[in-house]
Order: sequence, then C-alpha cells, then structure tokens
Amino acid sequence: MEIKDYFIIILGVLGWIWAITQFILNRKYQKSDKALDKRFEVYSNFMNKVDEMSKSMRNDPKMTYGISSEIMTEILTGDEERTNRALIKFNQDLLEFTKSSLQPMMIMNQELNKLRLVASEKLLPKIDEYKILVDDFTDEFQTVLSKLSLSDSIDYTGEQLQSLNHEERGKKMGDLWKVIEKLMRDEIDYYKK
Repeated sequence: MEIKDYFIIILGVLGWIWAITQFILNRKYQKSDKALDKRFEVYSNFMNKVDEMSKSMRNDPKMTYGISSEIMTEILTGDEERTNRALIKFNQDLLEFTKSSLQPMMIMNQELNKLRLVASEKLLPKIDEYKILVDDFTDEFQTVLSKLSLSDSIDYTGEQLQSLNHEERGKKMGDLWKVIEKLMRDEIDYYKK
C-alpha cells in the first residue's frame, strides 16, 4: 500500500468518527430541545390554568350582595320566624359560597403535582414549599367548614372564618410565587436564545 492509500483510509476513518460524533451531539441537543419544549408547554399550561382559577375566584358581586339583600328583606319584616329562617338560610348560603371558593385551591394542588414532574432541581423545592402552603390552607379551611356545618349561628360562622390565618400565609404564597415564576423563566431560557 502506498502512502496515498493510508491517507485515504485515515481520512475515511476520521470522516466516520466525525459523522458519529455529530450524530451523538445532534441527538443530545434534540433531547435537550425536546425537554425544553416540554417544560415550556407544561409551564405555560400551568400559568394559563392559574389565570383561569384567578378569574373564577373573583365571584360575581351580585351573588354576594344578592344573598345579603335577601336576608335584609326578610329581617326587616319584623316576623321572628321569618327572620330566623332567613338567618339560617344566609348561614347555609354563606357556607356553600365558602365551599365553592375552596375549589380553586384544590385545582391548584393538582396543577402543582403536574408541575413537579418537569421542574428542575432548583425549582422543585420552591414548588414543594408552595404546595405545603396550599395544603395547609386547604386543610385549615376544610376543618373550619366541618365545624361550620355543625352550627347554624351566624356569629359562630363569622368567628370561624376570621380565625383563618390568611394574611401571613397569603404574603408567603405571594413572595414564593414570584420566585417560582422567575425560576420558570430562567429554566426555559426563552429570552436568552
């Protein structure tokens, strides 16, 4: 064999090595891009779901004011029996209204479970922390609701609803939400490309 033949063989082997290396790198980048696309899809679906829940949590003011105007009409009649029935109905309506306002938190919990599947190691602890706050709120709310279902007293209902620790938990959830949102943006790296 001549030097020319060796040169052709070496060039052929180097070409194959280069092609295999390119194939492996291309495959690696495709997997990475696919994972990034999946994260983007899950994160954007999560954010859309949160927006939907936020809209559904804003209740129709006519419903709330409608409940109170009905009760005031009954109370102002002066008839003690009608007044008592109106107060009991108001308490029941308030309980149903409160139960329906808990549903978005349960949906949020389900959505956080989906988010946990694709979150990075850096984002996962923040999601877990947020999930603990949501679970804590839901559990406390359900405890209060079970106490309320045992009583027809409107004063008792008001005391129990005020006993919920909304402010501190709400502030923690708000701050944590900002961190989660920033980490999601950083993970999908959308604006850097």
